[in-house]
Amino acid sequence: MPTLKIYPRIPQLLGYGGLLPMLALLFGLWHWPQLADQLVDAATLYVGAIFSFLGGLQWGLALQEDTEQLLDAEVTLRLIVGVIPSLITVCALLMPVLYGGACLITGLWLLLAFERYWRANKGLPCWYLTLRLNLTIMLSGSLAAILWLAV
Repeated sequence: MPTLKIYPRIPQLLGYGGLLPMLALLFGLWHWPQLADQLVDAATLYVGAIFSFLGGLQWGLALQEDTEQLLDAEVTLRLIVGVIPSLITVCALLMPVLYGGACLITGLWLLLAFERYWRANKGLPCWYLTLRLNLTIMLSGSLAAILWLAV
C-alpha cells in the first residue's frame, strides 16, 4: 500500500486553529470573571479532549501496516500509552480544577517526551514534533494562564 504524503500546512492550520477556543476562554475569563468556574471547567474539559486525542494518535501509530518491523513490546507500549491520556483526563476532571489542570499540563508534556523518545520508529512525519512542541507550549500555557486568572 503506497504511503500518503501529508503536507504540514493543513495540520498546522487545524492545530493552531484548535487554540482559538482557549483564547476565547481566556478572553471570557478576563471580561467576565463572575463566570470563572464555568470557563475553567470548559478549558479543563477542552484540554482533556485534546490530550485524549493525542493518546489516540499512539493507537494509530501502533496499528499501522508496517508494524511487523517493530517488536511486539514496542507496539504494546504504544497501545498502553495511548490509553493513559483518557484515564488521566477522567481523573483530572474529577479533581479540584487546579490539581486536574496540573495533571493535564504534566500529561501533555510527558506524552510529548514519549513521542520524542520513540520518534526513531518512523511513525511520525518529520514536521510533527515541531508542531506538537509549539502547540503543547501554547495549550499548556493558556491552561496555566486560565487557572492563574481564576484563582
